[in-house]
Amino acid sequence: MAFRGARRLRRAARALVSCVWQCLVAAGAVQMAGETARADAARLLHAPPPGHPERLRPDVPLTALERSLLRDLGLVD
Repeated sequence: MAFRGARRLRRAARALVSCVWQCLVAAGAVQMAGETARADAARLLHAPPPGHPERLRPDVPLTALERSLLRDLGLVD
């Protein structure tokens, strides 16, 4: 024989599990959206866009500071 509130307890448990499931689905959707956005950004960021201050220009000589930094890094003799 089941106790008096079994039906109410079962309904509450089902509602709780449903809510937890919906939260997990939403969290998974957010996580997947972040992963696809990160993958798209990685493809696009192989070089700075045209006109960006960090874009390398072979026709402009390095400044004294840039030459000093390269020397400190050991990339230039």
